[in-house]
Amino acid sequence: MKKLIIIAILLLTSSIAYSQNKNSNYCPKTKMVTDCLKCHTVPNFKIIESGPDEENVYPIPNMRIIDKKGYLFLKKIDDEEVMKFLNYLESKKINYAVIEIHSPGGGLFEASRAVNLMSHWESKGRVIETRVYGFALSGGFMLFLAGTKGYRFVSPYADLMWHEINTIEMFAIKISTPSDKEEEARILRHLQNVRNTWIASRCKLTKEELDEKIKKREFWITGKEAIQYGFADGFIK
Repeated sequence: MKKLIIIAILLLTSSIAYSQNKNSNYCPKTKMVTDCLKCHTVPNFKIIESGPDEENVYPIPNMRIIDKKGYLFLKKIDDEEVMKFLNYLESKKINYAVIEIHSPGGGLFEASRAVNLMSHWESKGRVIETRVYGFALSGGFMLFLAGTKGYRFVSPYADLMWHEINTIEMFAIKISTPSDKEEEARILRHLQNVRNTWIASRCKLTKEELDEKIKKREFWITGKEAIQYGFADGFIK
């Protein structure tokens, strides 16, 4: 009789286990049916590990804080994004920022504002490390140079580029006088001179050498050449 009772209990237990296993949400470790998946993964039911910055709610999606360093991935030249990133680090008392630039460029004034925001944040004894794995062109090149000297790193075959300032007029019918053209050229020359003077202060080239390298053409260099010219300080470790 006892044997029959034991067999019946075993059959009942097996039946319950089988019916639970039919449910894809059943966890063989915790025996829970639904809530277990909040902390375990299917199909191996390993415990879900939280990321190192899981508790942080960021003002922008492409930033992270890991080991007391702030990381930003920058594809477009967005001065507001740079400002939110740096302000958030300041609010968390984080003094080391890493900005990876992977950008074809963007607006001149947006890039200039981002550069000035970076310079202001760095002036308080902080470090901004800039990196280029892929490419940093035009305004992206400016943001790369704005990193703290000694902390601007590149991959050997990354691409960097600087050029003369461009203006675009699409489908525009415009009547101009010689004076109009002279004034337009004066303004463009002013904007170019300001940027080239600043860039020359961040590398080994003189402003005159830089002027010549971009005259009527784009100045393309690899990561290796960026180190030779003093635009970059070393390879990404």
